[in-house]
Amino acid sequence: MDAEKRTRGLSAVAEGRQRRLGFPNIPPRLWLWVGIILAVWAIIYWKYTQEKLDQARNALLARQRDAAAQLNQRFLPLRDRIERWIVDASGSFPGDLVAPEATEAPFRSKPGIYLRLRLSDAADVKSIRRESQVSLRDAFTSCLFRGDNRDPWAGPECKFNHDCPAGQHCNETNHCTVPAQPFNLRVFYRGARVLSEDWIKDVREASDDMRIRLLEHDLDATIKEDVPLAIDLLVRGQYFMLVLDEPAADPASVPDAGGPMESLQAAPHPARVFVYDIPRDKLILRLRTDAAAQVTGPSADPKTTLAVRRQANSCAIAVAVRRALGDPDAP
Repeated sequence: MDAEKRTRGLSAVAEGRQRRLGFPNIPPRLWLWVGIILAVWAIIYWKYTQEKLDQARNALLARQRDAAAQLNQRFLPLRDRIERWIVDASGSFPGDLVAPEATEAPFRSKPGIYLRLRLSDAADVKSIRRESQVSLRDAFTSCLFRGDNRDPWAGPECKFNHDCPAGQHCNETNHCTVPAQPFNLRVFYRGARVLSEDWIKDVREASDDMRIRLLEHDLDATIKEDVPLAIDLLVRGQYFMLVLDEPAADPASVPDAGGPMESLQAAPHPARVFVYDIPRDKLILRLRTDAAAQVTGPSADPKTTLAVRRQANSCAIAVAVRRALGDPDAP
C-alpha cells in the first residue's frame, strides 16, 4: 500500500464530505445582518418593557395619591401636630409643669399614644419618623399606666397585621395581640409609610415588574389593614405621652447593651416627660427627672443585668411622674 491513505470513491465526493463535516462557510455579510436584527429586537423589547414598567409605576402612584387624598383629612393633621410637639420638646427645657388638668383628669386610664426617643433623634421630622420605627413599649408604661394589657410576647409570631386574627394586630415585638394602651406611635408610622416620600421614591426607582408587584401588595395591605387600625387608635387617643432620653452626663457609664437606645437606658441619665391633651391641643405635664434606679441582687448573666437595670431606670421615671401627679401609692 502507498504511504498515503487511498481515498475511496471519487475525490470530489470526499471533498464535499469534508466540507459538510466542518463549520459552514457563512458569508460575513449574513453575520452582520443577524447582529443588526438581534440589536434592533433587543432595543424594541427594552423599550416595550420600559413602557410597561412606566405604566405600572404611574398606575401605582395614582392609587397612592387617591389613598393619600382620602386619608389626609384624618391622618396627616394629627401626625403633623404630634411631630410639632416632639420637635418643640427637644429644644431648651423651660422647667417643670403640672397643669391642674393633669392631676384632675385620669389620663393614665384613658386610651392614648406613647413614644420614646433619644433627645438627639427628636430634633427634626426625618429622624423622628426613622427612629419611631424601633421605639418599643418599656417598663415606663408598665409602671405608670393602669390597664389590663396582655403580655406582648404571648401571641403567635407575625410580620404583618394580616397574619393575626380579627381584632388583633402585629405589635412591636412581632407578635399578635390586642392593641395595648397606650399604643406605640410606631403603629401610626407603619400605617403612614405609603404616604411618605421614601415610599414614592421606591416606586419611581423600581427597576422590574417584580418590585412593582411587591409595592402594590404593600399598598393594598396598608390601606386595608394598617391605616384603619392606626386611624382607629388615633381617633380614640385622648392624650400623647412623650419620653425623651437625654445623653448621660458620663459617657463612660453607658454600657454596650445592643442598640444606642438600649445602651442609654441602661445607664443613669436625665429624661424629659411630656403629656399632651389631644382634644384640647394642650400641654398638661412637663417634667425632667433622673433615670437612675438602684438594682441589687446577683446575676450571672451580664445581658440580664443590663436588661434589669434598663427596666428599673425606666420605672424610676414613671415613679417620678406619679409623684408629680400626687399619686399616694407611688413607691
